[in-house]
Amino acid sequence: MYEVMFGLRYLLRSKSHRGFISFFTFISVICVFIGVAALIVVLSVMTGFEIELKKKLLGMYSDLTVWTAGKNVLGDWERVVDELTNTPHVVGASPYVTGPLVVGSMRRASPLVILAADTPLERRVSRIESYLKAGTLDITDSQIVIGDQMARQRGLRIGDKVSVVSLATVQTPEGPMPIRLTLDVAGIFHTGNYDYDSNLGYVTLATGQHFFRLGSGVHAIKVKLDDVNKVEEMHAALQEKLGYEYTVQTWMDQNPSLLRAVHMEKRVMFIILMLISLVAALNIVSTLVMVVMQKTKDIGILRALGATSLSVRAIFTLQGLFIALIGAVLGVAGGVVVAMNVDRLSKFVEKQTGFSFFPSDVYYFDAIPSQVVPGDVAIVAACAIGLCLLASLFPAALAARLDPVDALRYE
Repeated sequence: MYEVMFGLRYLLRSKSHRGFISFFTFISVICVFIGVAALIVVLSVMTGFEIELKKKLLGMYSDLTVWTAGKNVLGDWERVVDELTNTPHVVGASPYVTGPLVVGSMRRASPLVILAADTPLERRVSRIESYLKAGTLDITDSQIVIGDQMARQRGLRIGDKVSVVSLATVQTPEGPMPIRLTLDVAGIFHTGNYDYDSNLGYVTLATGQHFFRLGSGVHAIKVKLDDVNKVEEMHAALQEKLGYEYTVQTWMDQNPSLLRAVHMEKRVMFIILMLISLVAALNIVSTLVMVVMQKTKDIGILRALGATSLSVRAIFTLQGLFIALIGAVLGVAGGVVVAMNVDRLSKFVEKQTGFSFFPSDVYYFDAIPSQVVPGDVAIVAACAIGLCLLASLFPAALAARLDPVDALRYE
């Protein structure tokens, strides 16, 4: 195995450099390190973003939603709820009303989206109560639960009153007038999703029906399953059971563009950051070509002593492999450490510079989510090593083609 010995010797020591490692080899290792670490951090953040997004969506909404076929008012919801709750794998069904309103006065009005539900039933299908920071979810028709961002922006606390106005109007003796209610703030929640925390309000089912003039009807029914992985199976089963008078949608059907965008971003970022590894591979090519030129005499002596062209090729291929392995190991270690602490690092830099790298009103969340997936780490490391190994084949072939007589005459 003298090929391994020579490969390590050429990697660690150079005739014209007295240091532990040559400058160009060092640069090649650094490029591999940066490429692998950057890929791991970005993929971990994108995976964390995807997981957190699913948690937030499922936390406030549900696995499945049942509408009428035309998404009009669902009048016989009590019968449908009974039918759903008696279905295997369904752990809860909750009717709800949702839609846009306006909160505040004419001078200071802001949009509000209400979620109106029956609290005992809602507890079985969403995690809204686990998001409660203060107050209670057991509210009356004259109360509302709001997000902490809305409370902060409007200076509201529990017990304060807010004026909520509908966009629709009712006919009065004085002409068309919007429906207006003054509600007491009974609770404040924090989901970590900026849109929910700044725009969503929770009220009773009766209050929502009153705002949208639904009578005893509702907009739709949320359905919670005992296993979210059965969502596609149960989607088909419930659609068949309820008939085509109703439309059953999965949580993914209700957010297709957002989920597709996250998947697309992850793939695009992987491709872009692989270019860093490509730069590292090109550095390895130039480094090994220079080593081949520097070691021409050594190659000639080895060939004269009986070394085959395959052995010479192996020496320089192994040198490229060692560079890739060192860079990949360092990159995996550094990338995993940074990925696991990316939110802390971001907050530290923000504190020092005053610049926000992850504004919650843009990226939905108030913290940078990150999830290190061992499979992703392995794929990144394998791709980087494979790319660098391929890059080392050209200079290795160049060395193998040297004629021993010409090599010794050159020196």
